[in-house]
Amino acid sequence: MAEIRVGTASWTDPTLLASGWYPPGVRNHPEKRLRYYARHFDTVEVDSTYYALPRPEVARKWAERTPKGFLFHVKAYSALTGHGLEAGALPKDLKALLPKAEGHLPQREVPREVVEEAWRRFLEGVAPLKEAGKLGYLHFGLPPWAGPTPQNLRYLERLAERAEGHLVAVEFRNPRWYAAWDRVKPLLQTLGLVHVSVDAPPHPEAPPRVLEPTREVAVLRCHGRNAEAWKGPHTKPYERFNWRYSEEELLDLAEATRTLAAQAERVFVIFNNNYGTQGVEAALGLKRLLGLGKPPWTEGPFY
Repeated sequence: MAEIRVGTASWTDPTLLASGWYPPGVRNHPEKRLRYYARHFDTVEVDSTYYALPRPEVARKWAERTPKGFLFHVKAYSALTGHGLEAGALPKDLKALLPKAEGHLPQREVPREVVEEAWRRFLEGVAPLKEAGKLGYLHFGLPPWAGPTPQNLRYLERLAERAEGHLVAVEFRNPRWYAAWDRVKPLLQTLGLVHVSVDAPPHPEAPPRVLEPTREVAVLRCHGRNAEAWKGPHTKPYERFNWRYSEEELLDLAEATRTLAAQAERVFVIFNNNYGTQGVEAALGLKRLLGLGKPPWTEGPFY
Protein backbone atom coordinates (compact mmCIF):
# COMPACT_ATOMS: atom_id res chain seq x y z
CA MET A 1 0.00 0.00 0.00
CA ALA A 2 1.25 3.45 -0.88
CA GLU A 3 1.97 6.22 1.58
CA ILE A 4 -1.16 8.38 1.83
CA ARG A 5 -1.22 11.99 2.96
CA VAL A 6 -4.36 14.09 3.35
CA GLY A 7 -4.59 17.87 3.71
CA THR A 8 -6.32 21.01 2.51
CA ALA A 9 -5.67 23.59 -0.21
CA SER A 10 -5.03 26.37 2.29
CA TRP A 11 -4.55 26.87 6.00
CA THR A 12 -5.26 30.64 5.98
CA ASP A 13 -8.51 30.96 4.04
CA PRO A 14 -10.44 33.91 5.56
CA THR A 15 -13.59 31.84 6.06
CA LEU A 16 -11.58 29.15 7.88
CA LEU A 17 -9.99 31.78 10.12
CA ALA A 18 -13.44 33.15 10.92
CA SER A 19 -14.93 29.70 11.57
CA GLY A 20 -13.44 29.14 15.01
CA TRP A 21 -11.45 26.04 13.99
CA TYR A 22 -8.25 27.66 15.21
CA PRO A 23 -8.26 28.19 18.99
CA PRO A 24 -8.16 31.69 20.52
CA GLY A 25 -4.65 33.08 20.45
CA VAL A 26 -3.78 30.97 17.42
CA ARG A 27 -5.97 32.32 14.62
CA ASN A 28 -4.12 35.64 14.22
CA HIS A 29 -0.62 34.33 14.96
CA PRO A 30 1.05 33.02 11.75
CA GLU A 31 3.54 30.72 13.46
CA LYS A 32 1.08 29.22 15.95
CA ARG A 33 -1.52 28.84 13.21
CA LEU A 34 0.74 26.75 10.98
CA ARG A 35 1.96 24.68 13.91
CA TYR A 36 -1.64 24.01 14.92
CA TYR A 37 -2.50 22.89 11.39
CA ALA A 38 0.49 20.52 11.46
CA ARG A 39 -0.88 18.87 14.59
CA HIS A 40 -3.67 17.46 12.42
CA PHE A 41 -2.17 17.14 8.93
CA ASP A 42 1.21 16.28 7.42
CA THR A 43 0.71 18.14 4.15
CA VAL A 44 -0.90 21.29 2.73
CA GLU A 45 -1.28 23.04 -0.59
CA VAL A 46 -0.31 26.71 -0.78
CA ASP A 47 -3.06 28.62 -2.57
CA SER A 48 -1.77 32.20 -2.18
CA THR A 49 1.00 31.68 -4.74
CA TYR A 50 -1.61 31.56 -7.51
CA TYR A 51 -2.50 35.20 -6.81
CA ALA A 52 0.95 36.60 -6.02
CA LEU A 53 4.51 35.42 -6.58
CA PRO A 54 6.01 33.60 -3.58
CA ARG A 55 8.83 35.25 -1.65
CA PRO A 56 11.81 33.20 -0.43
CA GLU A 57 11.73 34.77 3.03
CA VAL A 58 8.12 33.68 3.52
CA ALA A 59 8.77 30.14 2.28
CA ARG A 60 11.74 29.96 4.64
CA LYS A 61 9.47 30.79 7.58
CA TRP A 62 7.02 28.08 6.51
CA ALA A 63 9.86 25.56 6.53
CA GLU A 64 11.04 26.71 9.96
CA ARG A 65 7.57 26.56 11.48
CA THR A 66 6.83 22.97 10.49
CA PRO A 67 8.40 19.69 11.66
CA LYS A 68 10.70 17.54 9.60
CA GLY A 69 8.66 15.48 7.16
CA PHE A 70 5.89 18.02 6.61
CA LEU A 71 5.26 18.74 2.91
CA PHE A 72 4.04 21.85 1.12
CA HIS A 73 2.58 21.71 -2.38
CA VAL A 74 2.67 25.04 -4.17
CA LYS A 75 0.08 26.31 -6.62
CA ALA A 76 1.66 27.90 -9.69
CA TYR A 77 1.32 31.63 -10.25
CA SER A 78 -1.60 32.48 -12.54
CA ALA A 79 0.51 33.90 -15.38
CA LEU A 80 2.37 30.57 -15.60
CA THR A 81 -0.82 28.59 -16.25
CA GLY A 82 -2.52 30.81 -18.83
CA HIS A 83 -4.91 32.58 -16.46
CA GLY A 84 -3.36 36.02 -16.83
CA LEU A 85 -2.66 38.08 -13.72
CA GLU A 86 -3.82 40.80 -11.37
CA ALA A 87 -1.60 43.78 -12.08
CA GLY A 88 -1.86 45.20 -8.58
CA ALA A 89 -0.34 42.06 -7.03
CA LEU A 90 2.95 42.30 -8.95
CA PRO A 91 6.14 43.87 -7.57
CA LYS A 92 6.68 47.45 -8.73
CA ASP A 93 9.43 46.65 -11.23
CA LEU A 94 7.26 44.10 -13.05
CA LYS A 95 4.15 46.25 -12.79
CA ALA A 96 6.02 48.97 -14.69
CA LEU A 97 6.25 46.63 -17.70
CA LEU A 98 2.48 46.13 -17.93
CA PRO A 99 0.07 48.04 -20.18
CA LYS A 100 -1.90 49.01 -17.05
CA ALA A 101 -1.01 49.09 -13.36
CA GLU A 102 -4.28 47.81 -11.90
CA GLY A 103 -6.95 45.28 -12.76
CA HIS A 104 -6.91 41.90 -14.45
CA LEU A 105 -4.82 41.27 -17.55
CA PRO A 106 -5.68 38.26 -19.72
CA GLN A 107 -2.74 36.11 -20.70
CA ARG A 108 -2.51 37.59 -24.20
CA GLU A 109 -1.84 41.05 -22.71
CA VAL A 110 0.93 39.94 -20.34
CA PRO A 111 4.33 40.83 -21.84
CA ARG A 112 6.64 37.90 -22.47
CA GLU A 113 9.39 39.40 -20.33
CA VAL A 114 6.98 39.52 -17.38
CA VAL A 115 6.14 35.84 -17.79
CA GLU A 116 9.82 34.94 -18.04
CA GLU A 117 10.69 36.88 -14.91
CA ALA A 118 7.64 35.46 -13.11
CA TRP A 119 8.97 31.97 -13.83
CA ARG A 120 12.35 32.84 -12.35
CA ARG A 121 10.88 34.43 -9.23
CA PHE A 122 8.36 31.63 -8.74
CA LEU A 123 11.08 28.95 -8.65
CA GLU A 124 13.27 31.21 -6.53
CA GLY A 125 10.37 31.73 -4.13
CA VAL A 126 9.82 28.01 -3.50
CA ALA A 127 13.55 27.19 -3.30
CA PRO A 128 13.72 27.38 0.54
CA LEU A 129 11.07 24.65 0.77
CA LYS A 130 12.96 22.47 -1.68
CA GLU A 131 16.22 23.02 0.18
CA ALA A 132 14.54 22.04 3.45
CA GLY A 133 13.12 18.84 1.91
CA LYS A 134 9.58 20.13 2.42
CA LEU A 135 8.47 20.76 -1.16
CA GLY A 136 6.02 18.26 -2.58
CA TYR A 137 4.59 19.03 -6.01
CA LEU A 138 4.10 22.25 -7.95
CA HIS A 139 0.45 22.39 -8.99
CA PHE A 140 -0.37 23.69 -12.46
CA GLY A 141 -4.10 23.93 -13.03
CA LEU A 142 -4.90 24.69 -16.66
CA PRO A 143 -7.79 27.08 -17.35
CA PRO A 144 -11.22 25.60 -18.10
CA TRP A 145 -11.11 27.06 -21.62
CA ALA A 146 -7.81 25.29 -22.42
CA GLY A 147 -8.34 22.00 -24.25
CA PRO A 148 -5.87 19.51 -25.76
CA THR A 149 -4.89 21.69 -28.72
CA PRO A 150 -1.43 21.39 -30.33
CA GLN A 151 -0.50 24.66 -28.64
CA ASN A 152 -1.46 23.36 -25.19
CA LEU A 153 0.32 20.05 -25.78
CA ARG A 154 3.46 22.09 -26.51
CA TYR A 155 2.78 24.01 -23.30
CA LEU A 156 3.04 20.72 -21.36
CA GLU A 157 6.37 20.00 -23.04
CA ARG A 158 7.71 23.45 -22.14
CA LEU A 159 6.34 23.10 -18.61
CA ALA A 160 8.34 19.90 -18.08
CA GLU A 161 11.46 21.70 -19.32
CA ARG A 162 10.98 24.88 -17.29
CA ALA A 163 10.27 23.07 -14.03
CA GLU A 164 12.93 20.39 -14.43
CA GLY A 165 14.13 19.15 -11.07
CA HIS A 166 10.70 19.67 -9.48
CA LEU A 167 7.73 17.34 -9.15
CA VAL A 168 5.07 18.90 -11.37
CA ALA A 169 1.38 18.02 -11.12
CA VAL A 170 -1.06 19.04 -13.88
CA GLU A 171 -4.80 19.43 -13.40
CA PHE A 172 -7.09 19.62 -16.41
CA ARG A 173 -10.29 21.64 -15.97
CA ASN A 174 -11.59 21.02 -19.50
CA PRO A 175 -13.31 17.63 -20.05
CA ARG A 176 -11.94 17.43 -23.61
CA TRP A 177 -8.56 16.35 -22.22
CA TYR A 178 -10.21 13.08 -21.20
CA ALA A 179 -11.87 12.59 -24.57
CA ALA A 180 -8.26 12.49 -25.83
CA TRP A 181 -6.92 10.58 -22.80
CA ASP A 182 -5.41 7.80 -24.92
CA ARG A 183 -3.00 10.44 -26.32
CA VAL A 184 -2.70 12.66 -23.27
CA LYS A 185 -1.78 10.01 -20.70
CA PRO A 186 1.27 8.68 -22.62
CA LEU A 187 2.47 12.26 -23.11
CA LEU A 188 2.27 12.96 -19.37
CA GLN A 189 4.15 9.74 -18.67
CA THR A 190 6.85 10.60 -21.19
CA LEU A 191 7.26 14.10 -19.78
CA GLY A 192 7.27 12.89 -16.18
CA LEU A 193 4.24 15.00 -15.23
CA VAL A 194 1.88 13.93 -12.46
CA HIS A 195 -1.79 13.63 -13.43
CA VAL A 196 -4.14 15.26 -10.92
CA SER A 197 -7.36 13.32 -10.50
CA VAL A 198 -10.29 15.45 -9.44
CA ASP A 199 -13.48 14.99 -7.50
CA ALA A 200 -15.95 17.48 -8.96
CA PRO A 201 -19.72 17.72 -9.40
CA PRO A 202 -21.56 15.94 -12.19
CA HIS A 203 -21.54 18.91 -14.54
CA PRO A 204 -20.93 18.94 -18.32
CA GLU A 205 -18.17 21.51 -17.91
CA ALA A 206 -16.46 19.69 -15.04
CA PRO A 207 -13.74 17.09 -15.67
CA PRO A 208 -14.56 13.44 -14.96
CA ARG A 209 -12.85 11.55 -12.17
CA VAL A 210 -10.11 9.53 -13.85
CA LEU A 211 -8.05 7.60 -11.30
CA GLU A 212 -5.00 6.85 -13.43
CA PRO A 213 -1.59 8.00 -12.16
CA THR A 214 1.11 8.88 -14.68
CA ARG A 215 4.00 8.65 -12.21
CA GLU A 216 4.78 6.93 -8.94
CA VAL A 217 2.97 9.85 -7.27
CA ALA A 218 -0.81 10.29 -7.46
CA VAL A 219 -2.84 13.37 -6.54
CA LEU A 220 -6.57 13.62 -5.86
CA ARG A 221 -7.97 17.13 -5.46
CA CYS A 222 -11.48 17.34 -4.06
CA HIS A 223 -13.46 20.37 -5.18
CA GLY A 224 -16.80 19.43 -3.67
CA ARG A 225 -19.90 18.51 -5.66
CA ASN A 226 -21.76 21.79 -5.95
CA ALA A 227 -23.11 21.46 -9.50
CA GLU A 228 -25.29 24.57 -9.23
CA ALA A 229 -22.34 26.85 -8.41
CA TRP A 230 -19.72 25.20 -10.64
CA LYS A 231 -19.99 27.47 -13.66
CA GLY A 232 -20.70 30.73 -11.85
CA PRO A 233 -20.60 33.64 -12.01
CA HIS A 234 -18.78 33.93 -8.69
CA THR A 235 -17.99 36.98 -6.60
CA LYS A 236 -15.66 35.00 -4.30
CA PRO A 237 -13.31 32.14 -5.30
CA TYR A 238 -14.73 29.77 -2.68
CA GLU A 239 -18.30 29.94 -4.00
CA ARG A 240 -17.67 27.24 -6.63
CA PHE A 241 -16.27 24.91 -3.97
CA ASN A 242 -18.82 25.56 -1.22
CA TRP A 243 -19.66 21.96 -0.33
CA ARG A 244 -19.80 19.85 2.81
CA TYR A 245 -18.97 16.22 1.98
CA SER A 246 -21.36 13.70 3.48
CA GLU A 247 -20.22 10.48 5.13
CA GLU A 248 -21.36 8.55 2.07
CA GLU A 249 -19.33 10.81 -0.20
CA LEU A 250 -16.26 10.47 2.03
CA LEU A 251 -16.61 6.69 1.82
CA ASP A 252 -16.58 7.07 -1.96
CA LEU A 253 -13.43 9.21 -1.75
CA ALA A 254 -11.81 6.65 0.53
CA GLU A 255 -12.37 4.01 -2.12
CA ALA A 256 -10.97 6.35 -4.79
CA THR A 257 -7.89 6.92 -2.63
CA ARG A 258 -7.35 3.18 -2.26
CA THR A 259 -7.65 2.78 -6.03
CA LEU A 260 -4.86 5.32 -6.51
CA ALA A 261 -2.81 3.75 -3.71
CA ALA A 262 -2.89 0.41 -5.53
CA GLN A 263 -1.20 2.05 -8.53
CA ALA A 264 1.24 4.51 -6.94
CA GLU A 265 3.88 4.68 -4.23
CA ARG A 266 2.62 7.93 -2.70
CA VAL A 267 -0.85 9.52 -2.77
CA PHE A 268 -1.79 13.07 -1.84
CA VAL A 269 -5.44 13.94 -1.26
CA ILE A 270 -6.15 17.67 -1.07
CA PHE A 271 -9.51 19.17 -0.18
CA ASN A 272 -10.21 22.39 -2.04
CA ASN A 273 -13.69 22.99 -0.57
CA ASN A 274 -12.26 25.77 1.56
CA TYR A 275 -15.39 27.43 2.89
CA GLY A 276 -15.34 27.64 6.67
CA THR A 277 -14.50 24.29 8.22
CA GLN A 278 -15.70 22.22 5.27
CA GLY A 279 -12.20 21.40 4.00
CA VAL A 280 -10.58 20.50 7.32
CA GLU A 281 -13.61 18.48 8.43
CA ALA A 282 -13.62 16.50 5.18
CA ALA A 283 -9.88 15.91 5.41
CA LEU A 284 -10.16 14.69 9.00
CA GLY A 285 -13.12 12.52 8.04
CA LEU A 286 -11.21 10.89 5.19
CA LYS A 287 -8.21 10.28 7.44
CA ARG A 288 -10.51 8.53 9.90
CA LEU A 289 -11.98 6.29 7.19
CA LEU A 290 -8.51 5.42 5.92
CA GLY A 291 -7.22 4.67 9.40
CA LEU A 292 -4.71 7.51 9.34
CA GLY A 293 -3.88 8.93 12.74
CA LYS A 294 -2.27 12.19 13.73
CA PRO A 295 1.13 13.05 12.22
CA PRO A 296 3.95 11.20 14.00
CA TRP A 297 5.62 14.35 15.30
CA THR A 298 2.62 15.41 17.43
CA GLU A 299 3.97 13.29 20.27
CA GLY A 300 7.52 14.61 19.93
CA PRO A 301 9.46 17.64 21.16
CA PHE A 302 8.32 19.85 18.26
CA TYR A 303 5.14 20.50 20.22
